[in-house]
Amino acid sequence: QLGQLKPFLQTTFLVMFYSAALFLAIGTFMISANGTTTYGVILSGFLFALLLECYWCCQLVDRLNEVNTQIGILLCSLDWPVELQYTKATASRYRQAR
Repeated sequence: QLGQLKPFLQTTFLVMFYSAALFLAIGTFMISANGTTTYGVILSGFLFALLLECYWCCQLVDRLNEVNTQIGILLCSLDWPVELQYTKATASRYRQAR
């Protein structure tokens, strides 16, 4: 199921990342051009929240990649021939693992 969502998530994250970078650039320009006003303070709060959201999404993806790597390492380090020998007693376990 995650494989079906992967293209959508890649595109969504890419659009979110670049739109956040564009909003940060425009917001920084507006704050520097207009000086410190109430609007500038509100805009800086919005930009900070946007930056935090991007950071959290990046951290989530990094953690997901780390877990994926750890699962792969654990699966590859299992001794499959010893653990899953086909016998009549372990036939269903063998089929489930395959």
